[in-house]
Amino acid sequence: MGWFDAFGLLYPAALYLLAIPPLLVIAYLARERPRRAVVSSVIAFRALRAMRGERFGGRPRLQWTFFLELLILGLAVLAVAAPYVLRKGNPTALVIDNSAAMQAQTSSGRSRFESVCEKITAALSSNDSETVLYVTAPQPHEVGLFHGAAATKAAIGQVLLTDAPDDTAALIGLLAQLSADRHLGRIIFGSYRPIAAPVPARIEPITVGEPVANYAIGSFVLSRESFGAATLHGRATVANFSRSAQPLTVTVTADGKTAGRAEARVEAGEVTAVDFPNLAPATLYRAQLEPGDGFPLDNIAFATGSAVRGLSILLVSPTPADGANLRSIPGVSLTTVPPGSYSPTELAAADLAIFEYAVPKEIPAVNSLLVMPPPGDPIFNFSLRTSPRLDLTGWPPIDPLTDGVNFHLFNLRSGEYFGVHPWMQPVMDGAGGALMLAGNRQGHRFIATGFNPLPYLGRANLPMSILTLNMLGYLAGFGAQGTDLRTGESWIIPAGVKEIVLPSGRKERVHGGETFSSASSQGIYTLIAAGGTKTLRAVNLADLATSDLENAPPLKVEAGSAAASEQAVVRMSLTPYLLAAIILLLVLESLLVYSRGRPAMPLAGR
Repeated sequence: MGWFDAFGLLYPAALYLLAIPPLLVIAYLARERPRRAVVSSVIAFRALRAMRGERFGGRPRLQWTFFLELLILGLAVLAVAAPYVLRKGNPTALVIDNSAAMQAQTSSGRSRFESVCEKITAALSSNDSETVLYVTAPQPHEVGLFHGAAATKAAIGQVLLTDAPDDTAALIGLLAQLSADRHLGRIIFGSYRPIAAPVPARIEPITVGEPVANYAIGSFVLSRESFGAATLHGRATVANFSRSAQPLTVTVTADGKTAGRAEARVEAGEVTAVDFPNLAPATLYRAQLEPGDGFPLDNIAFATGSAVRGLSILLVSPTPADGANLRSIPGVSLTTVPPGSYSPTELAAADLAIFEYAVPKEIPAVNSLLVMPPPGDPIFNFSLRTSPRLDLTGWPPIDPLTDGVNFHLFNLRSGEYFGVHPWMQPVMDGAGGALMLAGNRQGHRFIATGFNPLPYLGRANLPMSILTLNMLGYLAGFGAQGTDLRTGESWIIPAGVKEIVLPSGRKERVHGGETFSSASSQGIYTLIAAGGTKTLRAVNLADLATSDLENAPPLKVEAGSAAASEQAVVRMSLTPYLLAAIILLLVLESLLVYSRGRPAMPLAGR
């Protein structure tokens, strides 16, 4: 039905304001009238344009400016009434895959993303009056509604690639939702992943990118192997997604200097680990995989570390002498506080806390060891049963807490057995219950023991000393340092951080405790605290499923209803166009009036 199907006003009562424009005539009833005066000379009066008089009434002399100002007032009243038109049609839904895998190069030398955008642009019809544009990464979301093929093509040119993999479940959910929307006329999906048959009606898949041989770094992790170590241990997992065995080389640089180089022969379709046992302390580490390929994003990985520093332990105990020997462990510093003087603010300077015969009144904000906690606490809610003698009955053969401990030489005396705990799991079992529990809460690690590993006696009690070192190492994060942050994943901003600098250099103002969801680019993120302290975090692709460019698993989308499409009704506001017309008319009036100037008033004299 022409350009639109119906016209309406959101605020029709505003039309009462049309009574204002006729009042403009009153302004034109006040006319200038020349006066006759006898003066010695009219030169000064001609210069000053003086001796003007006005009279009210008579027949108004309507000039062209009157009609122009009347039109402006009428348009202003109409704009207040908020006119709109209703248009019927079936918009097109356009879903473009902008995930990391779309960066891969094709045999033509162009990226998958460039190829799919070109094909989508060619597939758009000049009759597509409205298009809803979606992108898939980091999470599928709508970009906007665009009117006309030209505006849609311009919007496609503004879509940016990300380093984040696509979320398969969320993507399938979006396509299924669009397929079930009977108001849509076409659904165009451009990706490197095909849609499994049967393809739902109205979905037009545009698939680009043939299988590509690719070599990838799956992860790059740093760890401290022991207390007092002067070097770090690095490990990179590498994958060969090609059809033949390939020697792969990984070079690690530390603060820009070569720190290690290792090579491994990897069979086709296999993943292997490459170790760097003695990496010099540095702030920033970068791993580079060779040979290069058509997907350079996963040939690089970053990790952050620092020079091995001392481990700061806060001991809250009524018997502080029990922890004195912990200072004999290389790199360990100890601060002791009696339970009555403990304050949560003291945890700010500690890497971990030990609570002996005590529990805090709130969950500690650091990893903590609870040694023989008292019964009846309302925070951890331990179920305890005391025993004059503890009998050890079981322990995991492979576990970072029990690694290297000869439990057959254990000599436990009196202590406590733990009952079932809501969020901590047994690590060591005894005849009357668990003897050690471990669990995570509010992003921190916790260990509870029904026996006392203190005082630390070193070689005088080797089995218990090894267990103590394992517990402290687990709580301090040894063996788990490095880069487990991935592109597209959200993480909690640490307390005190006010600003984050992205790998691109762009800065974002943030608040501690909030969720940071802008990590869609691989690289180093700089966290800046209020006092100016900087902390580096590495974010990597680290997704071997995305790196497997030989196999692109198809998406299985459930078919929507087969019913005929219903026409959607779209309301388009005309107010912006009216405001633009008003501004244009005002500018036009100003230019015409001030460019002509005002005529001089006739004066009489003798």
